[in-house]
Amino acid sequence: MNDLLVHLALLALMSLAIVTLGSFFSNEEDAPAVGELPKRFAYFLAGCAAVAAIMFVIEHTGASLG
Repeated sequence: MNDLLVHLALLALMSLAIVTLGSFFSNEEDAPAVGELPKRFAYFLAGCAAVAAIMFVIEHTGASLG
């Protein structure tokens, strides 16, 4: 279980870097970029969670067929 928490923390750290760069490159000024960073980060993590959930459902369905 400890490895899972470490991997989730590393995923969150890498995601924050990706979202921060995207936020700063999409805005001309820094203040709006910093202001919308939490919302963008939450959307990104929710998207990652949705993709992971879909992958788990597909894996479970495929494993139950075999």
